[in-house]
Amino acid sequence: MEEAKLGLAISHVLKAIIFLMGVWSAYKHDWQWAFGCFFAFLLAMSPLFIKRSYHISLPWIMELLIVVAFSFHVWGGVLHLYSLVYYDKIAHFSVSAIVAFFALTIIYLLDVYWEGLHMDIFMVGFFISIFTIAMGTIWEIGEFASDQIFSHGIPVAQISLQDTMTDLIADSLAGIIVGVTGALSIRRGELKDIIHPLDREMEKISNRSFLQAKEKAMETLKKAMENNEVDKKAIPIIEKLNGIDEFFTTSSCSGRIVIMELPSIGNKIDARFLGKWDDKIKIQDIKNALENAEKGEIWMLAQPPIFHVSASDVNAASKLIKVAKQSGFKNSGIRSIGKRVTVEVRSTEEVDVPLGIDGKLLCDEKYLSLLVSIANEIMDRIEKKLKVFERKIEELG
Repeated sequence: MEEAKLGLAISHVLKAIIFLMGVWSAYKHDWQWAFGCFFAFLLAMSPLFIKRSYHISLPWIMELLIVVAFSFHVWGGVLHLYSLVYYDKIAHFSVSAIVAFFALTIIYLLDVYWEGLHMDIFMVGFFISIFTIAMGTIWEIGEFASDQIFSHGIPVAQISLQDTMTDLIADSLAGIIVGVTGALSIRRGELKDIIHPLDREMEKISNRSFLQAKEKAMETLKKAMENNEVDKKAIPIIEKLNGIDEFFTTSSCSGRIVIMELPSIGNKIDARFLGKWDDKIKIQDIKNALENAEKGEIWMLAQPPIFHVSASDVNAASKLIKVAKQSGFKNSGIRSIGKRVTVEVRSTEEVDVPLGIDGKLLCDEKYLSLLVSIANEIMDRIEKKLKVFERKIEELG
């Protein structure tokens, strides 16, 4: 805490010095460095603008490094320190090291929190080195442009080819050193400790995205419930899961018995429901459903409950899976991991059997009676498990 206060105090002092140097340069009619100082001051204030606009707080060390980078350049120009031996090289090395550190931080955070980027440790180190060298090249192009615009082509920022090449060597060394040490710090977990406050901010952003997705899902669910499109037996569980901050449901079924006609095995797109029940049935229910059969394979299915639930992170998903398995839903697990973690809560009781083809029943009534008995037993077991699951969800709240 004391280090943070000291670091922030130093950064405020450096910002004030940059601003005063801008005023001094304007007083001397040195408009090039007056503009440079005021522009550097605005960029040095960027952490404050980011905090106010996006509610993201940068670690104090990063805020201090931003100011130090601009201070090196401003001091060199306004106080003519670039004329001192090695000052230019020290400035190039230091600023490039800071740029490399920021690039390392951004790549690390993107790799952790964005599913669109996955880099191994060695690639991170290589990328940081190349990126820093590229930034050094852009810096040299900027110096060349400055000479052409403000000095009418007279070499001031770039005094010679040797100066340009030694600057690039300093930039390259900084990039390679930070790239290698940064990759090692990621492996050891040291970088995570250094940028811990920013790590927390990224978690907030990730959570914000989750809450927005949940809000949208709840609007869709509300409309579906108004149109009676939601499984009534699943509603108590849906409401309890959605009442917990870390979860929201995307689809649900409390279990059902189905008679289905399929053109061919696996062709569910053109399948036709002949009968569908969410409670126990009788043989006559199946017979009535079979009267609508026309062409294709006839199947009887007793399907277990399935709940697809989005979780805010893997830890929350693991807790839900534990509760689901304790409730008897042994086939539960993580289905996908991306911006959100999707959990499938599913039981193991299931029956899929063929009954006939092209409208013809190919089994006798005794076999049908056995199937109905098994399906009804599954529905009884499902109902008990749903009650246990509903009760245990409260442990997650």
